[in-house]
Amino acid sequence: MRTAVLILILFTTPLAAQSVEERLTRLEQEMRELREENARLRRQLGVQPSPAAAAPEPVAAQPVVRPAGKDPRLTVGGFLHAQAESGGRVDARFDESDRVYFRRARVNMQGGFAEHFDFKVEAELGGNTVSAASGLRAQATDIYAHWKRYPAAQLRIGQFKTPYSFEQLYSDTLLSTPERAIGIDRLAIGRQLGVQLMGDLAQKRVTYAVGVFNGNGVNTSNNDDDGFLVAGRLAATLHERGRLKWTVGVNGYRSEDSSAAAPPEAGLTGAFAGTRHGWGVDTQLFTERLELMAEYLRAGYDPSAASTRELDTFYVLGSWLVTPKWQGVLRYETYDGVTASTDAWTGGANYLLKGHDLKLQLHLMHSDEGDRVVARVQTLF
Repeated sequence: MRTAVLILILFTTPLAAQSVEERLTRLEQEMRELREENARLRRQLGVQPSPAAAAPEPVAAQPVVRPAGKDPRLTVGGFLHAQAESGGRVDARFDESDRVYFRRARVNMQGGFAEHFDFKVEAELGGNTVSAASGLRAQATDIYAHWKRYPAAQLRIGQFKTPYSFEQLYSDTLLSTPERAIGIDRLAIGRQLGVQLMGDLAQKRVTYAVGVFNGNGVNTSNNDDDGFLVAGRLAATLHERGRLKWTVGVNGYRSEDSSAAAPPEAGLTGAFAGTRHGWGVDTQLFTERLELMAEYLRAGYDPSAASTRELDTFYVLGSWLVTPKWQGVLRYETYDGVTASTDAWTGGANYLLKGHDLKLQLHLMHSDEGDRVVARVQTLF
């Protein structure tokens, strides 16, 4: 019995020796450390501290970006195309100088509301041009509002790509070649200001888009006359099974103009006045590893006081995913203008470090005019 009492005294004596003040001091120190750890985690996460939270030292408020609209869904992103080129002139878009530059530098904001409205605002900071340019300045690419209450009948208003040419509509970040075919650049009508009706039919196996546009180019609010450029596209999935998908598309446009732009190869001087029109067909075959694309466009320019000019272009492109990261690419293109024609090959490899989010491209472009090596780093953010 005495032994048990002695053992109990030995174990309880250190605790009894600690004063109440010492215990309180230790608890306060632990609470301070916990509060400091909590404040540091909030700063790292960018979370504002609660007004009721007490801290031993004042914590500077962190800047927080908040949408001003009600019930928002907002995302901020963009992509960069850092590019290096060396060699001769392949087609009329290039010169013979070696250079390093940003082919594209895009920043965008996208969002929407519960009332079935989406929007997009995108700016180009890199010039968005193949030809050499100085005095680069920021300019708008896409600015539009999109109402999508009914999948079969959606409405878009603003500045965006017109529904003409598959390769033009195909995203810049998904292209397997560094540049689009020259004929597509010349004959497609690009981004315009206008209104478009679009939708999906037959369980998304058929898509359509038809719109009216000013017809005077990107970042131009002017309409040169009282008429509009009308463009439309219809595309269908003919076969889809597993990862195999075969699609076809047709598109066209028409415009009456008093002062519009025409391709240099049309052989027209000054602003174009008259009727311009175009049509095209395309097809695509996608599998898990293979991509095959082909497209034909034809455009006509009927000046008010001159003969009709007809131009056309065709390309066929194939890419093969050799491994999950390595992709081989080969394209043949031809472009027949009035004053100049181009036949060119593009071949190379893409290394998909993180899919299309981080991609390296190395390609050789060849034509009768010369050869050019193009290297690009693509990063999405």
